[in-house]
Amino acid sequence: MKRNYDLRKLLKPHENKWVALSLDRTKVLGAGNTLREAAEQADKKGEKSVFIKLPPFDVSYVPALT
Repeated sequence: MKRNYDLRKLLKPHENKWVALSLDRTKVLGAGNTLREAAEQADKKGEKSVFIKLPPFDVSYVPALT
């Protein structure tokens, strides 16, 4: 059974950055301006992680089909 996660409070301080999340998506393991920075911080924690690039919060993203 998949769970929906409300990550707004967890991710708010990391606007426009790469973020490493724990696999259960309950904590930030690392964050940085580059994927490498986020990965290095996460590696120090010794946990497996998943990465996401957060956009600026004042813009909208709408994919376009061509």
